[in-house]
Amino acid sequence: MEISPKLSALRLKLKTAQFELSRRVLFLWIKPIFLGGSHESLDLGDSDLICYVLPFRSIADLLVTDMACEVSGLPSAVSIIPEINEGRAVFFLGRPEGTLGRKSLRQQSARMMRLFEHQKTLDNRSIKIVPVSLFWGHQPDREKSLFKLLLSEHWSATSGLKKFFAMLFHPGHILVQFGAPVALDELMSSESEQPRQVRKLLRLLRVNFNNQRQAIIGPDLSHRRTLLNNILASDEVRGAIDREARTNDVTFLSVEKKAMAYAQEIASDQSYRVIRFFDVLLTRLWNKLYSGIEVNHIDTVKQMAQSHEIVYTPCHRSHIDYLLMSYVLYNNGLAPPHIAAGKNLNLPFIGPLLRRAGAFFMRRSFQGDGLYREVFDEYLHQVFTRGFSVEYFIEGGRSRTGRTLPPRTGMLRMTVNSFHKDSSKPIVFMPVYFGYERVLESSTYMAELSGKDKQSESVFDILGIFRSLKRQFGQVTVNFGEPLPLQEFMDKQLPGWQQLTEIPPVQLSKTCLRLAENLVTRINESVAVKPTNLVAVALLSTARQNIDEQYLLDQIELLLAIARKCGPSRCSITNATSKEILEQAIEICGLSRTEHPFGTIVSASPEQSISLTYNANNVVHVYALPSLVARFVRTETRTDRNALAEFVKPLYPFLKSEMFLPWDILHLEEVLDSVVESLSELGLITMNGNEIAIPSPESPEYNSLQDIASITDPTLERFYIVMALLQQSNRPSLKALESASAGIAE
Repeated sequence: MEISPKLSALRLKLKTAQFELSRRVLFLWIKPIFLGGSHESLDLGDSDLICYVLPFRSIADLLVTDMACEVSGLPSAVSIIPEINEGRAVFFLGRPEGTLGRKSLRQQSARMMRLFEHQKTLDNRSIKIVPVSLFWGHQPDREKSLFKLLLSEHWSATSGLKKFFAMLFHPGHILVQFGAPVALDELMSSESEQPRQVRKLLRLLRVNFNNQRQAIIGPDLSHRRTLLNNILASDEVRGAIDREARTNDVTFLSVEKKAMAYAQEIASDQSYRVIRFFDVLLTRLWNKLYSGIEVNHIDTVKQMAQSHEIVYTPCHRSHIDYLLMSYVLYNNGLAPPHIAAGKNLNLPFIGPLLRRAGAFFMRRSFQGDGLYREVFDEYLHQVFTRGFSVEYFIEGGRSRTGRTLPPRTGMLRMTVNSFHKDSSKPIVFMPVYFGYERVLESSTYMAELSGKDKQSESVFDILGIFRSLKRQFGQVTVNFGEPLPLQEFMDKQLPGWQQLTEIPPVQLSKTCLRLAENLVTRINESVAVKPTNLVAVALLSTARQNIDEQYLLDQIELLLAIARKCGPSRCSITNATSKEILEQAIEICGLSRTEHPFGTIVSASPEQSISLTYNANNVVHVYALPSLVARFVRTETRTDRNALAEFVKPLYPFLKSEMFLPWDILHLEEVLDSVVESLSELGLITMNGNEIAIPSPESPEYNSLQDIASITDPTLERFYIVMALLQQSNRPSLKALESASAGIAE
C-alpha cells in the first residue's frame, strides 16, 4: 500500500519531534564532554558539506552526537543536506546483523555509497566526512565485576545496557570526540575506481576510530598477573635468574620468587575506580588551592596520541606533579599515563592508591642488583609494547631552587633499549612544563635551602597538603612542549642503529645524554611567565628587596615586554595587567606594602626573599641574554655589535649548559642582534648604526637597564668563583671544588 506524501511528511515531522524531545530530556540529565568540534580544529570551509559517521548504529549515540553538534556550532546530524538532497547528515559504519543483533562492519551504508555519487556532481565543493567517537564511562577497568564493566568503556562495542548505566551513574563522564575529516573529493582523485575508493574510505575511518579509542581509553588492558608472568618468562629475566642462582648457589625457583616479588613491587595496577576517585578529589582540591589550571598546546598531544606512544617528560617541581599530569590528560579526553615514581612514595595507604592511579615504583639506584635491573627493564619494555603512555621525570628529583636540574639518563636509556628491541610502535617524547606561582612544599624547600637536612617522606608529609588549603597558591599552568619523535632523533644521531644487534655502551651513553639535554631544553622553552615570577625578578634586582610601587609597576611592564620580544618561542606569558600582577603576587607571596611620604614601598622580608628566589629562578633563562647584553653595555657605556658578540660567545656555552637555553651557538649573533633591537625599541639602549650606547645616566631607562643587567649577576658570580678556584688549585676534586665554592659564596 502506497503512503501519501502528506502522510509521509506528517510521519517525518512526528519522528523529528520525538527525536528532538528525547534529546532535550537527555540533555537535562547528562553532561557530556565535547572535544575537537570547532570549525577551526576540524579545518572546515564555508562551502564544505558535512556528513558525520558513527562506528555503529545507535540511537543513544546519535542523540548525543546531535547534542554535540549544537553545542559546537556545527550542522545538525539529523538535518537534511539540501545541496545533495540527503535526508540526514549521518551514516553508520557498522550495523546489527543476525537474530542476536551482533554488530558488524560487513554491510556498507547506502548513504555512504550515495555520497560518492553526489561528490561527482559538485563543482569546487567538498563533502567532508567527520568521524565521531563516543565513550560511555570513558576509561577501561580490568576488574571482572559485572557492575564495573557496565559502567566503564572498553575495547568491545558498548551495549545499550552499558550506555544506560553510564547515563544513570556517570552522566558527566560521557565523552564525544570529533575526528579529522576525510575530504571525499581528494580521496576520489587519489583512486580512479570506485571499489578502491570505498575500501580506502573504510580503511581511513577504521584507523581513525581505532586511534581515537587508543588515545582516549588507552590500550586494551590484560590482567596484571598475565603481565607479571610475561616479565618472568622473558629471555632476559630468565637469564638473570639463572646467573644469580649460579652465583649465589641457590635454587632457580627461589630466585624466580625473588624476581616475582620485584615485579610486584614495581608494577602499576591502574584502576578506573581509583582514577575516578582522584578526579573527584582533585577537582575539589584544585578549586581550593588554585584559581585555575591553564593548559597550552594540548591539541598537539591529542594529535600525537592518535599515532604514537607518548612518553611524557615533565619538569619536577612538586609531589603534586604526579597527579596534575594525569588530571589534565584525563579531563582532556586522553588516557592517563603509567607514571614512574620513587620507591619513597610507596607509603602505607598512599602507595596502593598511587599504584592504582597508574604509578609504578622504582628504586633510586639499581647498582649491585642485576636481577632488579633486568626485571625493571622488562617491565618498561612490556608497558611500551602494549601501547601504554608513560611519564617520568628526567631531572630525577624535585627542584628545590626553581631551576631545571641537570637531566639523568637512566630511564631514557631503558626507553631507547626497549625501542631498539621493538620499534613497531613509534614513540614520541612530550616535554611538559609545570608553572606554579607557589609550590605546596615551599616552606620545606626554604628550610632545606637554609641548611636543614632533607627529610624522608612520610604519610603525614603527603597528607600535610591538606593543611595548605587556607593559603593562596595562584594559578597553575601546564605547557606541553615541542614533541620529539624517538625514531627521527635516533636516525639523526646514530645512523644505522636499527641494524645493530646491540648499541655499543659508549655510543648509547652519548646518545642518551644528547637526548636528555634536548628534552630539558624543550621543557625550558615551554616556560610559563607568571605574576609571581615577574615580581620576584623585579624585587630581587634591587639591593634590599624593597622598591617604589610605581617603579615596580614600570619594571613589571618592562619584563613583560622583554619576555614577549626575546622569550623562547613556546613560552606562555600572563595576560594580566601590571597592577593585577602586583596584587596577585602580594597576596600569594605575602609581600609588605608601606606608605611613605615619597610614595608606597613594596618590600620582601629575608625569608620571603628566599622564596622569591625560587620564583625568579623559574624564568631566569628567559632574561639571560637580555641581561647579559644590558650588563655589557652598562659596563662599556659605548660599544658595538662585534664587541658585544666577542663578550657573549665565551660565556654562552656555560649559560646554555646551566640554563638549557634553546638557541644554538651557530646562530648566536643573529639572536644577539634581535635582543639588541628589542632593547633599543624599549629605550634601554641607544643605537647609531653599529654603535650601541647606554641611555642618559639620569634617565629612568638607565635605572631599568641596571636592574635588567643584575638578573644574571648570581650566575656570573658563580662562574667567577669556580674559575678563580680552578686557576688557584692543581686539579681539585669535584667535592673539594664544591665545598670551597660554597664557602666563598656564604
